[in-house]
Amino acid sequence: MKKYLAASLAVFVFILAFDHFVAPALLGPVMASIAGAVAEYSRTWEAFGDLCAALVMTGLYARTRSVFGATPKGGAVYGVYAGLLVNFPTWQWMTLYFGWPYRAAWTFTIALFALDVVAGAIMGAVYQAMDKRAA
Repeated sequence: MKKYLAASLAVFVFILAFDHFVAPALLGPVMASIAGAVAEYSRTWEAFGDLCAALVMTGLYARTRSVFGATPKGGAVYGVYAGLLVNFPTWQWMTLYFGWPYRAAWTFTIALFALDVVAGAIMGAVYQAMDKRAA
């Protein structure tokens, strides 16, 4: 449980930092091209969503790390699978169903896929560090 909580906290901090520093520069101009996109949003709900994402993503990794390995490389491989399974259908669906610009959907798909790969590597690094400390 300690490994799971530590990895979740590390991923939460990473996602929160991404949302506050990288996303506005990378995704902000793309969001401006989407009709009806809301520029003002609640930072509290954003943080809550980031926490939920970190807990769920890390929880799934905790259950499947024996397949991928409790290393940064294994976590990154997990992130590849998670990123493809979550982001590709989600953001392409936004184009098909909500009429998002095609460029916006691909920008979100690629940026958030990369976020998942890095988050997976962070999870693997935390698990590896805690395994070494326990040994």
